[in-house]
Parts: sequence; structure tokens; C-alpha cells
Amino acid sequence: MLIGVQAEKRARSIGLNQDSAAAIVHYVLIYIMVALGDSFLYDRILIYLCPAIAAVSLVLLLFNKKSNYLFPLSILPFSALVVLCVRLKTNAVGVSELLVWFSMVCVTLLAVGFNISKFLERLIKLTAALSFFSVLIFFCSLLVPGIWSHFTPFSYLLTFGDDYWLDATTKLSTSYFQAHGLLLYVDRGFDSARNVGIFREPAVYQVMLNSLIFVLLYMCPDSLKNKRVRLIALFVVTVLTTKSATGYLVCFALFFMYFIHVGVAGKRIDAVYYVLIALGGAFLVSALFLGNSSWISESVFGRFFGGNGFSLDASGSARTGAASISLKLIHEYPLGCGYDVYTSALNANVTGYVAACLFRVVAIYGIPFGIFVIFWIFYPLFLQPRMPMVAIFSFAFMYLMATFFENEIFYTTLIFIPIYLYCKNVAETSAQPLRAAASSFGVSREAR
Repeated sequence: MLIGVQAEKRARSIGLNQDSAAAIVHYVLIYIMVALGDSFLYDRILIYLCPAIAAVSLVLLLFNKKSNYLFPLSILPFSALVVLCVRLKTNAVGVSELLVWFSMVCVTLLAVGFNISKFLERLIKLTAALSFFSVLIFFCSLLVPGIWSHFTPFSYLLTFGDDYWLDATTKLSTSYFQAHGLLLYVDRGFDSARNVGIFREPAVYQVMLNSLIFVLLYMCPDSLKNKRVRLIALFVVTVLTTKSATGYLVCFALFFMYFIHVGVAGKRIDAVYYVLIALGGAFLVSALFLGNSSWISESVFGRFFGGNGFSLDASGSARTGAASISLKLIHEYPLGCGYDVYTSALNANVTGYVAACLFRVVAIYGIPFGIFVIFWIFYPLFLQPRMPMVAIFSFAFMYLMATFFENEIFYTTLIFIPIYLYCKNVAETSAQPLRAAASSFGVSREAR
């Protein structure tokens, strides 16, 4: 009897250790997925490992016979075929961007498929921990500039721009900054009034934060529903510390569309409303009584209103210019112009045009590729019967804003949503025949 009890305890201990090890591996996979979304870890290290990351991830996915990854992986051979065709036609496209896409898609799919039932919960917990830590260090750095450099072992030089003459009288020079931090938080050494978390830019950080707000609004795991309001409040506050006009606009749109969804569905007013009312009241009081000297006025309203009235970030014109050039090239080269033509068109107009990556990718690789990317991104959202149409519009707005103002079409901090929805749908669909068989088996036994 005693031996049996001891054996049972030992078996439970081994099971707990295995579960803990699996959870740790899953958190590491999720962190790598998040880091691939244009973090400093990606910029300094992971980008050079993309071929190895893509190869290992792809092998693990292909040899996993328990799951059906056919649709999510379909983007990879199609991308390779398009890149090859454009390269044969223009001789100007390399494989580096293709390998980055492979690594982003494969790692995201691997992180989701490792444990579908726990993925969202663990992603939210990891993101909440990173967000809370970033807000804490951010405000500490405002009070004591450079404090983070005394606690992190990571320090490296950042360079921006090249030395060149803009015109006969204006020379633009390279800027150098000393950055501190890598894995948990990064102080870039400049623009200290904006929180970037572990990412290279505030606008990239807000992509992850708003994606998690979307998840909490429409796809919140049952295990986190009692913490939903606090988590949303944390992510909203973190978005505010980024001082990203894009982030503010997307965040506002998410809640506005969610309110429409609640109103149409006739649901009761939940605590999310009260959080937003409180935040809105704080902004209003700050604007009325503290004026332009308040942090909230400068951080929030200052991103949209300047001396000449309403205006977005000055960088918006750079995105608009890049999009305009891309649209002209799409008209001239519907099957793709290649990088040489695109770069020449960009340089012929003005230096400094950046982002608008969805337009850029369509211009370089052609309209068919752009159509397939859009289909690949949005198709899984329509597979979920419980996904309201308002949520699909919200995600579409979030994705289009991210791909217009930033430089990547496969941000891992955004594409995890359609990949998760597809994998969840496949898991639920494959489980239904098993449930039906088990049910009929039970009925037949009772009949006998």
C-alpha cells in the first residue's frame, strides 16, 4: 500500500515537472515570436539567425503529423515562387526578405501550435509582464534619467542615417546614441519621453499592445476574464506612454467599434466602459486645468493638434509619399517591378520616404501576391462563427494601419491572431467527429 502511494506521488511529481518544462518552453517560443516583431533583440541578433530559425521551425512543423498546417504554410511556397519570378524578370530581388518572412510565419505557427489551448493566456501574461515592467522603468527614467543603464548588462551603439548632402547647402550627418537594455526594456539613449518596451520604435510597440487589447475585447480566455479590465487598463496606459499617434488612433478605433458591437448585441455595460470613462475624464481635466504643460496633454492631444490645427505625426507625409510612389509603380508594373526599380523611383523623388510596406510589397512583387497576402491574413477570421463582423473590421483597420505606417507585412505581434483562429478552428473541427463517435458508442452500449 505504502509503495503504491509513493509510486503515485512520484508519477505526479514527474507529470508536474514535465508540465512545468513544457510551459517554460512555450513561454520561450512566445517570447521569440514577440521579439521577431521588430524588437532590438531581432535587430541585433535574431535577424542574422533567420535562416536557421526558419529551417528548424519549418522542419518541426512539417514533421508534426498531429496538426494540419497546410493553409498557414501555403504562404511560404507562394512567396518563394513570387520572389523567384520577380528575380528572374528583374534580377534584383534577394532571399533575405523571404527568409525573414519564413521565420516570422513559422515561429508564430510553432508558438500557437505548441499548445493552442494555453497560447492566448500565456501570450497575454507575458505581454502584461513586459508592459508593466516597461511602464515602471519608463516613469523611473523620467524621474531619474539614465537609471536603467545601471541595472542592465546590455549596452550598444545605435546609428541613424548616413553622411550625405541633401542639397548644395544642407548636409545630413549620421547620429550616434548609446542604448541600454535588450530583453526586458530598452532605453535608446534618445527620445526618452517615449516608451518603446523592447522594440525599436514606439509605433511598433503599439502594434503588440493594441493586438492584445483586441484579443481581450473579443477573444479573452476564460481563465483571464476576471482580470480582463485590469489587463485592458494596463495595455491602454502603456499605449499612452508610447506617444504614438498611430497607437492612439488604433486604440480609439478598437474601443469605438467594440462599443458598437456591445450596443448592437444588447449586452450590459461592463467595467471596460468605466475604465475608459475614467481615462477620458483624466485627459479632459488635464487639458482644461494644466494646459500644454501637462504630460497627458503633450503626449495625447499634442500628437494630433499643433499650432495650425489638426495634424498627424510629421512622419505621416513620409508614409504618404512612399505609398504614392508605390501606387504609380503598381500601375506601371502590375506583376512586380523588383527592388531596383522601386529604389530608383524612391530616390528620384526624395530621400526620407519610408514605410507603407503593404504598398511597397505589392509594387515590388506584384498584385497577385498582394491579393494572396490579404486573403491569407483575413480568411481565418471568417472561419469563426462567433467572431462578430465589427471585430473583423477592427482587425482590418489595425492591420492596414500597421502595414501603412510601418515596415513589415508579417508582424508576428499581429499575424498571431489569424494563425491562432485558423489552428483553433482546425482543432475544433477535427474534434467534432471524435465527440460524435464517442457519443454514438455510448448510446449503443446503453441500448444493449
